[in-house]
Amino acid sequence: MKTELLVAVLSGAAALVSAAYSAQANRKNSLLANDLERQKVEHHRLLERQDAMSRFRDPLLWAAFDFQSRLFNIVSGHFLRVYFTEPHDRQYAIRSTLHVFAEYLGWVEILRRRIYFLDLGNKEANRQIVALLTRIGTVLNGDSYPDRHFQLFRSDQRAIGELVMSKGRDDCMGYAEFCERLESDLEFSGWFVPLSNSIEELAVLPGRHPRLVDLQVALMDLIDFLDPEQERFPQKRRFRTTTEGQLY
Repeated sequence: MKTELLVAVLSGAAALVSAAYSAQANRKNSLLANDLERQKVEHHRLLERQDAMSRFRDPLLWAAFDFQSRLFNIVSGHFLRVYFTEPHDRQYAIRSTLHVFAEYLGWVEILRRRIYFLDLGNKEANRQIVALLTRIGTVLNGDSYPDRHFQLFRSDQRAIGELVMSKGRDDCMGYAEFCERLESDLEFSGWFVPLSNSIEELAVLPGRHPRLVDLQVALMDLIDFLDPEQERFPQKRRFRTTTEGQLY
C-alpha cells in the first residue's frame, strides 16, 4: 500500500512539474511569437520608409536643384536680362521659371500629404529636414525684405503645390502640361500672376535681391542634406550666391 501511495505521489508531482514546465514553455513561445511579430512589423515599417525615400527623395532633390539653379542664374548670371531680348525667349524665361518654382512646391506638398515630411528613419534627421523645408518657406513668406519680388505666403505656397500635383499619382505635372494650363485655364494661371510680374520686374531692375539670394542658399542647404555623398550633384555644381556678388 505504501508503495502504491508513493507511486501516486510521485506521479502527481511529475504531472505538476510537467504542467508547470509546459505553461512556462507556452509562455516563452508566446513571448517569442510576439517578439517575432513586433520585429516583422518594424521591418515592414522600415521597408515602407525606404520605399518612401526611394520614391520621394530624388524627385525633391531634383526639383530643389532646378529651382536653385534658376535662382542662381537670375542673381549671378543675368538670365532674365539675356532672355528678355526676344519675345519667344521672354516667354520661355517666364514659363520655365514659374514651372521650376511650382514643381518644387508640388513635391513639398506631396511629401506633406503622403508621409508628413520625408522620414529618414531617425528623429534627428526628421527634425533637420523639417527645419530646412520650413526655412525655405519662411524666406518665401517673409516680409522683412526690401521688396516683395518672389514673396509667396505660406497658404499660397501650398495652393500652388496642390495645383501642380498630378491627379491620382504621386507626381507633378510636366512642363508641357504646365504651359498648356497657363494658356487655357484662367483660374490656374491666376495663381501665378504675382510671380510672373516679379519675373518681369526683376528683368529690368538692378541689384541682387536678398530674398532670391537667401532662397538659393537655403535650397542648396537642402540639397546638401538630401545628397550628402554628392552622388547626384558633384561639388563643382554646388555654388551659393551672396548679396555682395560673391560666390562660395
